[in-house]
Amino acid sequence: MKTDIFPLNYIKTIWTPVKVFRGRHQLNWLQIIIIFLFLNALIMIPVSLNFAKMDAFPIEGTFPNAFALIDESVVTEVKEAKFTNGRMELPSSFLYTSNKGVIGGDISKVEADELIKEENAIIFLADKLIIKEGNNPISEVTYTKDFTLDNVTTIDELKTAISQQWFIQNKGFIVGSLILAVFSLSLASIVFIVLGSSIFIYFTRKGQFSSIKTFKESVNLIVNAMGLASVISMVIGLIRYDMITMLMIQSFGTVLMILAVFYKTRFNDDAAV
Repeated sequence: MKTDIFPLNYIKTIWTPVKVFRGRHQLNWLQIIIIFLFLNALIMIPVSLNFAKMDAFPIEGTFPNAFALIDESVVTEVKEAKFTNGRMELPSSFLYTSNKGVIGGDISKVEADELIKEENAIIFLADKLIIKEGNNPISEVTYTKDFTLDNVTTIDELKTAISQQWFIQNKGFIVGSLILAVFSLSLASIVFIVLGSSIFIYFTRKGQFSSIKTFKESVNLIVNAMGLASVISMVIGLIRYDMITMLMIQSFGTVLMILAVFYKTRFNDDAAV
């Protein structure tokens, strides 16, 4: 197998300072962009696996006014509910109104249609939960077949149970949005590190002994230097996920590799042996 073709040529240059320096000519701009995305993808592997394990999402911040309607009286009412195959039965209907909104259970669809005209509302229907928060779109949450409120005894536990049901039906959107946000943050971090470091390295071309002549060489050098740090960051993230720690390892690892490159080569081809 040839190792001088992309991306194998990149992979074989990231392991030692001398190889990092000597491999600064091997990538064109398109390949550098691809490596940007590849390095970011390494970071995203632990992120995606961690988000895939999520089973709940705190939605109180999304529906603060609606969730403020939940009090001890509501908990007392709903903990008597019986759920069978995703359908709820209450001993009796209930309805509480205030200047903040309305919350009720076991009411008719016609009544529910009227109540959701209020500013904020939470309605427990027989087959689903309706959440209304201001002018935001109404959220309808169908009960899962194993849903129950048997163990709910506090306000926080009821909020958690509602959040879990909401998350189950919106997991794809939420996880996708979180991954996209982290992807953008990670990619911005990589671009900042690479471009910032490349400009600094590029200025060394004015030195008498520097063999670096073009800005692309500088970028290629930094991309090479970031490879091993990104691999280590990914491994640490798989062992113990912490996004801040992963980005710090990637950043400081890149800096350490650049320092090692300078120590070993002085950015000069004659010393890179």
